Amino acid sequence: MVDDEKELVTATVSMLARELGPSQVRGATDPREVAKWIDAERPTALITDVRMPHVTGLELVTKLHERWGPVPVVVMTAFPTAQVDQDARAGRFAYLLKPFTFHTLRETLLRICHQPAPSAFSGAIAVSMLGEVVQLYGLANRSGVLRVLSPAGSGDIGFESGRVIDARTGPQSGVDAFNTILSWTSGSFNWFATPPVGRTINQGLAELLIDAYRLRDEQDAKRGGGAGASASSSTSSDDELDLALDSLVPTGSDNVQNNLRRLERVDGFLGAALYDLKAQSCLAALEREGLRAIETLVGGHAELVTAKQNTIGRLRLDDTIEDIVISLGQEYHLLRLCRRDPKLFFFLSLERSKANLAMARYVLSDVERDIVL
Repeated sequence: MVDDEKELVTATVSMLARELGPSQVRGATDPREVAKWIDAERPTALITDVRMPHVTGLELVTKLHERWGPVPVVVMTAFPTAQVDQDARAGRFAYLLKPFTFHTLRETLLRICHQPAPSAFSGAIAVSMLGEVVQLYGLANRSGVLRVLSPAGSGDIGFESGRVIDARTGPQSGVDAFNTILSWTSGSFNWFATPPVGRTINQGLAELLIDAYRLRDEQDAKRGGGAGASASSSTSSDDELDLALDSLVPTGSDNVQNNLRRLERVDGFLGAALYDLKAQSCLAALEREGLRAIETLVGGHAELVTAKQNTIGRLRLDDTIEDIVISLGQEYHLLRLCRRDPKLFFFLSLERSKANLAMARYVLSDVERDIVL
């Protein structure tokens, strides 16, 4: 496993080691170290972040598959269209949306490690759908041209800093060409670090991929026969599109609530809130069904945060509070000050017997970074 977030690596490797044995799991925060491991030994699976210093996750996956063939890979990312993978589109290649629970990671590893590699696209990476490759180049902020050769034809997809700006196949160009290329089911691809011919696409990558998958679903339904099958597939695709767009474009209070909801994936989750010390009220809160009112609980902790801030001020300490951990007999309470506005703090309550504090702190810091206030 490799990720430049030390706490995430430590927590995940520790949990995997308990499942598989300490000698079966290796983790690092420096992808250059993992590149050396790949040179020396074939792993059962690789778990990698995408954006890392020195070596990107895409470059690691490329190196892995050039050296050892189609080794199963889990790509950890906050890219919203990872929802596509959760619908079991992928074979031995999976996207895991951050934050994730250990149970989700474990089940994903079991699935991709026990599923035979499909006959699909081959290249630097063996995948079951071309969209996976497009996502990876987008996540890695690459500029260049992805050339695809298929029994159905050949085509180019042009990237500029991770955005798809051009697509061409035969007489087609733009979005139509992109959808046609992504409808192909097998073939090969190559990457060329040359600028695209021009700009024919202005949509974001997420919207492009969602539309391309929906069109492919509709085509598959028609080939399956019957108006009923087509209608059912169309409804499913529309639902999937709505879900994806809901997570893609949250704004204002919706952004706060949607990001706070990501904390529900943390093992042992009981409740969470964002509290405004100045207004003495919760901006957003959620809790597991049947629990006490989260607003009352976090309001009590506000006095503790204020007292600690006052103490730091009186002592003239040249420092700030990052987080406060309170260990109860059956719960952990984690309070994290907002770096952009010290009048706000996040509250996370966890069931102690199920929680992993290192993972919880990592996820909470990730949510704090992504929230738009």
